[in-house]
Amino acid sequence: MINKIQSLIRRDFIVFGAEMKKVGVVLSFISFSFIIFSFSCKKSSEKPMLLAAQLPETEIDIQKIENLTGVQFKILKTETIGYMPLHRFYWVCLPKRVSNQKVNELADSIIKEIITKKPSTYHSFTVHFFWEDELGECVEKSKSFARANFLPEGDWTKVGRVPLDDYKDYALSCTFLE
Repeated sequence: MINKIQSLIRRDFIVFGAEMKKVGVVLSFISFSFIIFSFSCKKSSEKPMLLAAQLPETEIDIQKIENLTGVQFKILKTETIGYMPLHRFYWVCLPKRVSNQKVNELADSIIKEIITKKPSTYHSFTVHFFWEDELGECVEKSKSFARANFLPEGDWTKVGRVPLDDYKDYALSCTFLE
């Protein structure tokens, strides 16, 4: 009887040991996969500043707006966020200082050009402005000097609630942060 109990105990330990080896192999595989994944991913802050050769996709004609406003600029980044409502963001760099009025004209021209190319598409627009000589290593780490918002009745709370027909109820507001 004792021999039978001892053999059952040994068998249970052997089965338990085999199961533990399987669990150990699975845990090792998961740990190894996590380590490889974490080393292969780059942080978003490690993105270099966009160069002229890496211009983002944009629906505006930069040369046309430069001729219209007399202000030279580069598009650093664009982003569309949301589904319904849809928000459009631009990050714009100015190589030399211009008046607040010129920045306001530039924002207005950029937004009107977007609306011309894609009418009744976006529910809000934000344009962030940067001086070229104050740009950091990437746009995300740089401080803008102005921000223009084109919103229904100039109010974020009304985004998505006001019809997009010709944007007649929208207002442009430009905030200068310096």
